[in-house]
Amino acid sequence: MKKICIIGGGPSGVSLGKEFSEANIKYDLYESESDFGGVWNGKENCGRVYESAHLISSKGITQLMDFPMPEEYPHYPSHHLILKYWRSVAKEFGVYENTRFNSKVVSLKKEGDGWRLKTENGYSEYYNIVFVCNGLQRKASYPKQLDLNNFTGEIIHSLDYKGAKQIEGKSVLVVGGGNSGCDIAVDCVHYSKEVYHSTRRGYYYQPKFINGMPTSDWMLSLGNKFQSKEESIAYIEQVFKLAGYDGTDYGLQKPDYPIDQAHPILNSQILYHTGHGSIIPKNDVVELIGNTAVFENGSSEKIDLIIFATGYDRDFAFLEDDVIDFKKGVPDLFLHAVPKKVDNLLFIGFINSATGFGSFIKSSAVFSKEYVLAYFENKDGLNEFNKAKLDVVPDLGQKKFLDSHRHLWEVDLWKYLKELNYYTDMLTKA
Repeated sequence: MKKICIIGGGPSGVSLGKEFSEANIKYDLYESESDFGGVWNGKENCGRVYESAHLISSKGITQLMDFPMPEEYPHYPSHHLILKYWRSVAKEFGVYENTRFNSKVVSLKKEGDGWRLKTENGYSEYYNIVFVCNGLQRKASYPKQLDLNNFTGEIIHSLDYKGAKQIEGKSVLVVGGGNSGCDIAVDCVHYSKEVYHSTRRGYYYQPKFINGMPTSDWMLSLGNKFQSKEESIAYIEQVFKLAGYDGTDYGLQKPDYPIDQAHPILNSQILYHTGHGSIIPKNDVVELIGNTAVFENGSSEKIDLIIFATGYDRDFAFLEDDVIDFKKGVPDLFLHAVPKKVDNLLFIGFINSATGFGSFIKSSAVFSKEYVLAYFENKDGLNEFNKAKLDVVPDLGQKKFLDSHRHLWEVDLWKYLKELNYYTDMLTKA
């Protein structure tokens, strides 16, 4: 009997389960926690949300295209509503009935032509093809240049930040200029004694609303208004400047890269609180001594708690070391999904895009469905695909992004979808 499994019950795993259920493809899904949600499941170890967390991207570009969020949801729903949404997807499409909860996968080893999966609670099963959907935000990443043991105060990572009780009355330093760092710095304003925010470079900041609509919708509404990409970007920068979202107006560093070469910082409050002195900007931390943080410009501050919002690493501890190759700590995967050495182990949901989750995860799920059909029916399209993954380097737009760790899996959504759809069509060839 042909057997498929999905590892991980976050949005990617649920989306995959939905697509397989609709195509009457039988599968088993393994989730380490007691219910679905992944990063949105705040009460479990996999959760990456805190008390006041909301969507950063708007619901319109985050929801599944064929299963929209309820009309009454706001443009940027709370994490409670997002968790409710993904569980409603799972319920609507029968994903619950195909899932083993409280089943952490601890081992996945080659056995014959397939894979032997084992869970922490002793369950063992054989599968012909496996989809890994355990997410990007698995392990905390800290700055390698800092000796954290020198600090006598408290240190946590953004993945451990849950809200007011951890920061109340403390002098807090948030390290990291991405969306998590900015959101947490804003949250700290309401409970902490002092809030310092350390960033190593300049960033472009975007409000959540422009002209009465989510900023992503406003950008899409521009359509073909301008003759060139350069004119369009210049106009967008001018509007952000007039709206008060130029960081240099608040004494922050000027970005050393064009606006479209990094994942956007979408936050309507970070510059507001900086302008009011509630968030005190600092440049890069160069040393920790006792309870003091020393910064690149020579200044120093006494700190009670440091929150490192400095990114995440993947966690594939259940795989043997030689199963997939890595480049710069990131799996070397064709389309960020398929290893070059094996054809029945796929990784879904391991990209970032500035334009939301909904479009690419739906397309990834359709690709996965066609891959399963091509694999089990031994279609000519799969043979053509396997040749392409060894010889072709698809243009996913990655060359334009900053040379930083988090941008190693950042893609231009439209280029990514073009390539993914091309190879999805290839897989359908009989």
